[in-house]
Amino acid sequence: LRADNADLRLTRKGMKYGLVAEDGERMEALHVRESLIDEGVSRLKKFDLKVMDWASRGKDSMGGAQMSKKKGEKKTAEQVLGMPHVTLKDVEDVMLSVFEEQGEENERATPASVYDTVEASIKYHSYVESQHRDMESWRKAQGLRIPVDIVYTNESLPTLSNEELEKLNRARPNTFAEASQISGLTPQSLVYLFHHVKKRNRKRDGKRGQRQQQQQQDQPSSSSIEA
Repeated sequence: LRADNADLRLTRKGMKYGLVAEDGERMEALHVRESLIDEGVSRLKKFDLKVMDWASRGKDSMGGAQMSKKKGEKKTAEQVLGMPHVTLKDVEDVMLSVFEEQGEENERATPASVYDTVEASIKYHSYVESQHRDMESWRKAQGLRIPVDIVYTNESLPTLSNEELEKLNRARPNTFAEASQISGLTPQSLVYLFHHVKKRNRKRDGKRGQRQQQQQQDQPSSSSIEA
C-alpha cells in the first residue's frame, strides 16, 4: 500500500459508505487526478526512441553502456522508466528535449500533484503483475499436497520468519488449504512455500524421468535378443 495513491483506493469506498458525496468536490478532484495519471502513463507508453538515442541523451542514468549494445532497438519511455535507478524526471528530460527539437512547445512535464503516482505505477507494474500471477497460482493450488518429508528451516525457506517455521513444524499441514488455515502465516510466505514445493516436485519428476530413460537404454533391444 502506497500513500501517494490512497485517494485512488479509498475515495470511492468512502462514497459507497456515504462518507464522500458523489457530486462533491472530493469526487471531482479524484476524476481530475485520475485523468492526469492516465494521460501521464499513456504518454510514457507512446513515446519511444532508439536505444542508442536513450543512451546518448540520458547517459548513465539510462544504463548507457549496456543499452548501447542494442543500438537499433527501440524502447518506450515506459520501458526505460522501468529500469533500476531511472527516475521519471530522467525520462521526461529526454522526452521534453525531443519535443523541443520537434517544435512541440506545448508539451510539459508531469504535474507535481501526480508525479509520484505516475512514476510508481510504472516502477511497480511488473511487480504487481507478478503478485497477481502468484496469487492466481496459489488459489489453484489449494488441493496440492505438501510432501510429508519437507523440512521447515531457515536454510530451505529463508524468507519465512522463525515464528512461521515453528508453526509449520508444529502443524505439519498435508495440503496448502490446511496451511492457509494456520494463524500468522502471511500470504507471501504461503506463495513462497508453494513455489518451493513446485520446484522440489519438478526436480523429483526430472530425476524420475532420467531413471526411466536410463532403464530403457539399459534394456537389450529385440534385435540383439534374436541374434
